[in-house]
Amino acid sequence: MVFMVVYNPINMKTFILPFIILGTIFFSSCTTEKNEVVIPNQTIIGNVATNMWVLNTGNNSYQAILNIPELDGETVELDAVQVYISFGSNIWEPLPQVFGGVSYLYSYSPGKLYLDAQNATGTAPVKITAPIDIKIVIIKSQY
Repeated sequence: MVFMVVYNPINMKTFILPFIILGTIFFSSCTTEKNEVVIPNQTIIGNVATNMWVLNTGNNSYQAILNIPELDGETVELDAVQVYISFGSNIWEPLPQVFGGVSYLYSYSPGKLYLDAQNATGTAPVKITAPIDIKIVIIKSQY
């Protein structure tokens, strides 16, 4: 016994037509939205001369205090501040960092950036004998 299936072309068209119409409506209404998130930041590049380092005998370190007016009260309270140093080679090292046996770290308050350099072992302080390039990045917060 052989079964033969006969398709009626008219029934096939009426069966497929609603799917084609719905598919066309559904896919043609899709639009691509591109949302770009821009995080505004401010970069300050400067130099710390060798004569700016002052011995702090309390913690066996040298400290340089930089006047940075961009570090206002709102920035200190709400935003992120990142500091990088370079020794004239255009290679920026993020702080805190140990470089050549010297530990570099930073802190800040309104209008001031404090750089500290001390021996990585915590023993006798190490005098900084070469100028250091510094990059300060202030990243605004969406607070």
